[in-house]
Amino acid sequence: MNDAAANLRFVPLDAGDPATLEAWLRLTTDGADDVPLSAAPPCAADLVGSVRFAPPDTVLAGEVAFLGGQAVGAVRLVLPDRAPVAVVDQLLTAPKERRQGIGTALVRRARALAGEHGRTLLVADLVQALPGGPARDGGPAAFAAAVGAAPAEGPEGVHQWLDLARHDPLAGGIPEVPAGYRLQRWGTITPDGFAVAVSELGQSLGASGPESWDQGPEAVRTSHVRRYERMRVGRGRRAYHVGVVHEETGELAGFTSASKTTGNPEHLLQGMTVVAARHRGHGLGLLMKLANLAHVREYEPLVKLIETANADDNRPMIALNEAMGFVPQERFVSWEAPVAPAV
Repeated sequence: MNDAAANLRFVPLDAGDPATLEAWLRLTTDGADDVPLSAAPPCAADLVGSVRFAPPDTVLAGEVAFLGGQAVGAVRLVLPDRAPVAVVDQLLTAPKERRQGIGTALVRRARALAGEHGRTLLVADLVQALPGGPARDGGPAAFAAAVGAAPAEGPEGVHQWLDLARHDPLAGGIPEVPAGYRLQRWGTITPDGFAVAVSELGQSLGASGPESWDQGPEAVRTSHVRRYERMRVGRGRRAYHVGVVHEETGELAGFTSASKTTGNPEHLLQGMTVVAARHRGHGLGLLMKLANLAHVREYEPLVKLIETANADDNRPMIALNEAMGFVPQERFVSWEAPVAPAV
């Protein structure tokens, strides 16, 4: 083992430890050059908030690696409830400290943390260049293979960006709302009357839809969206939503969400867009996304770049994004490795 890696000291990443948190922020900012040029720069408020507020139904486990008094690496895992996996959210070596075995030591520490939480599999999304697209560093995939990981089975994904300076999808206006429907706007906090519907529609895109839920009191069924909102607010993020209401029944037929960090006025993340199955076929997805872009522009006039990602098997949404002017930038591929490596 390299001397540097052998002398690492791992300190938990904890919001109650300001010195370690500050060292981690500097490390993450210094490593920002490793991300694709189209990615939003790190936002300090968002990063600090991410330590304090985990996504719903997950636990975060993070540590910073110190060599002497200097932070030289970090590892952070996202641990979904009731799942055998540990998702590698961050595995970062300081740019000046690479090729000293620190990255391999971080992988060993990630495996140890995952094992401590009863997980059997490490999972990470790695970026890969698209044919004819911008070049992407193949180093992370080579490193993953060297430490025993391999591409996972299942659909890959595509990362798309819309540059509003090059293409304005609102130039042709917003489509007319179909008869029998009306648009509904809201901000970061979902109105009480839509909280159950937003929770159900959002969860319907996951592995288990509403039909498999325990249909308990509404307070339980709305807890997902409220916990998600708590995370957003804690990270200093602002969100913008447009939904479509079916006028005859008053039910929410679908909604779309976009959000942004405090420190990146030019960047916007296009989040979930979902339409209930019984309301599809009316062009509601495109309508909502264009209406929400107009919504965002009223309050965030500096937004220039919009980011979104979808799994390859979600071809309708990828095609809808392309119709709006989104351009594919890179592919993301899920890699996995056993927590206990083969000897």
